[in-house]
Amino acid sequence: MNEEVPIAQDPNDLVTLEYIVTKGDFSNSTEFSMYIEKQAVLRNIGYFEMLLEYCEDNAIEPIAVASFVTSSLKEKIRAEAEEMNLLKKKKSNKLPP
Repeated sequence: MNEEVPIAQDPNDLVTLEYIVTKGDFSNSTEFSMYIEKQAVLRNIGYFEMLLEYCEDNAIEPIAVASFVTSSLKEKIRAEAEEMNLLKKKKSNKLPP
């Protein structure tokens, strides 16, 4: 997660990918994901929409934040996508009532 990416001509000017994505606002992926979740609830928008909005506002490609999204947030995004029929629902081993 602390992959170094050159951002300047001088090879000594390296920063971590984490810093580029979070602009130093978050110390770990849990803080980042909690921020996204809280903002989505406060603004009454979907988690995925909030994540994309964060990327757009900070000029970041969505793929760059993938490693900062916790499994909890991923599951919430998956559930939203299933509800909107964008993903097939997970099969359960339970019998219908």
